[in-house]
Amino acid sequence: MTLKRAASANQGDTFPDSRDPLWFLLSCLLLLAVAILLLFFALGDRLYVSNLSAFALTLLAVLLGFTAFLQVRAWHLWSRGFHATESQFTSIYRHALDGILILNDDAVCLDANPAAFALLGAPPAVLVGHSLAQFYADRHEFELEWRRFLEQSYRQGPARLLRPDGSQVFVHLAATANYVPGRHVVILCDTTERIQAQDSLRESNQRLQQMADHIQEIFWLLDASSKKVLQVNRAYETITGRSIESLSGNPMSYADLIHADDRVHVLKKLEEATCSGHLSEEFRIVRPDGQVRWVWVHGFPVRREDGAIHRLAGTVQDITARKLAEVQIAKHLADAETARDQADAARAEADALRKATLALTQNLRMDVVLDTLLACVFEIIPYQRASVILTETDGRLLVARESPAARIRTIITFEASENVFLQRVLVERKSVHLADVHEESEWRDAKTLVKIRDWIGVPLVVGDSVLGLLSIGASRPRTFTTEHFRLARSLAIPAAVAIHNARLYEWAQIYAAERESLLKKADSARTCDPAGRDGFLQ
Repeated sequence: MTLKRAASANQGDTFPDSRDPLWFLLSCLLLLAVAILLLFFALGDRLYVSNLSAFALTLLAVLLGFTAFLQVRAWHLWSRGFHATESQFTSIYRHALDGILILNDDAVCLDANPAAFALLGAPPAVLVGHSLAQFYADRHEFELEWRRFLEQSYRQGPARLLRPDGSQVFVHLAATANYVPGRHVVILCDTTERIQAQDSLRESNQRLQQMADHIQEIFWLLDASSKKVLQVNRAYETITGRSIESLSGNPMSYADLIHADDRVHVLKKLEEATCSGHLSEEFRIVRPDGQVRWVWVHGFPVRREDGAIHRLAGTVQDITARKLAEVQIAKHLADAETARDQADAARAEADALRKATLALTQNLRMDVVLDTLLACVFEIIPYQRASVILTETDGRLLVARESPAARIRTIITFEASENVFLQRVLVERKSVHLADVHEESEWRDAKTLVKIRDWIGVPLVVGDSVLGLLSIGASRPRTFTTEHFRLARSLAIPAAVAIHNARLYEWAQIYAAERESLLKKADSARTCDPAGRDGFLQ
């Protein structure tokens, strides 16, 4: 083959036997000596008649024979080294994993190794004897690039090639011109899987970023060793009043947001979280306009394969409304305690609400929150049937939990329009108490409202979002009092926050797991990225 023979010729100084030049030198010297002797005999007539003529001719024949032996020996050693080197290059050429093409000045393929046929999906009849331009979508652009390559003698970079079956393959192309005059070598490295992985990574990252940007809570990713923020979503700007660019320029500037009275405590807890992997704190932040807000920060660890924590991920939720509600509840309780005739009832109510609020915030699992909520309601309101009904994205309602629970738990969904009072609670966001549903002409039994005479419906609201409603029912009319109705409305505030926090916790775990997977893919893709980006068609 052209490439193999040219390579062998260029490697003549690396034959196995380094004594070849000595054999050639001795042969040349002996030939020179024979030539001098022949000249001497030709010019010296008297030697032919002397007694030395027979001896001289014999010596001359011996020297000629020895010289011929040296020439044959030197040629044998040179041939053996040539064939050994050519065999090595042939093996490398045929077993190389990258495609190797030999082209002439017109970009016509003269030869190719098996890897090239497999990479391009073309048999020898389609590839050999045909121009490489057939694998490019724009042949005119290829011709311009080919002429530029012949002028510069070297080219490398990514390229997209089209196979005869219509599929495409991405390669990293390296070409060298005129390794022998009029012959050019092109090496193709298949990068299709890496390019597809990068495209998939980019699309997944965009989808995750779009999801994060449309969530009202801050999602954050923190380096455990440096405490620097690696990534946040757009909600950072809404809650803190500062731009993401300011955090990118100074990844530690989040510490300046923390209220001066809370900063030392919060930063200490953050330091502990880098070892324990868990963070759950409520504290105040100060916006640039001086406004003070309460936030709840929850974090969890992102570990390496060896179990070491190298990142923290989590959420930041604005809980200012909840804190104001707690202050308002505390004020109401304080006012109730000042009244002597209601002192004992107020203390019991305050204790029950505090216990309920504490129980609802101790665990972030949704099933635990719902079960705890119904248990807390039963302690302060004597119901026969209660349920937590959540809104779904398609407008339907889902009975997330009910008490008493059915022996076989099934998923119960229905339309809000099946009961006008349910619809009124969700749309108007106002609590409803029906002392006797039989006195209401618009009342209709829904799946979770059967055999109910006295009914209380309280909306579960967080910010501007209605999560669902709390349904409390009794089998006899006029069972619930005005005090029960007020307690239900008070309990709905921490209940809605607890359900919202449980949802955020589930979303945060999903987001952190997806983000960590993408980072690993990105690290893997960067390790496979070959050098050089200029080259043939992208």
